[in-house]
Amino acid sequence: MELLILTPATQESYGQPPTTITLPMTRLDSTQVTGFKQQYEAQVAGQACHLGIDLSRVEFLDSAGLGALVACHKHVRALGGQMGLIAPRNVILRLLQMTSLDKVLMVYASSEDFANNVGT
Repeated sequence: MELLILTPATQESYGQPPTTITLPMTRLDSTQVTGFKQQYEAQVAGQACHLGIDLSRVEFLDSAGLGALVACHKHVRALGGQMGLIAPRNVILRLLQMTSLDKVLMVYASSEDFANNVGT
């Protein structure tokens, strides 16, 4: 099964004429979940895979972000794959623990940890 890593990103436009740059998401909240959903659906492309979501840059996660992670997990599982969260910051890890989602969403210390342990 294919191993994929997704770093949630956002696009920002600056200047005249506009220049668009892609930046890692630092917030996975209600303003970003639609873009996140589009990204994971494009990455998975309807195929069973092992999808790692790199949360190392995410500093803030609200209930909409939690819901988006659960929706991604369900989407990947429905296709016969597995999803894991890679390197969440301590504040995000505590939120996952407080909501008991750390029991549902597998957490990995690094991309290497994910690659070596997903599906085992």
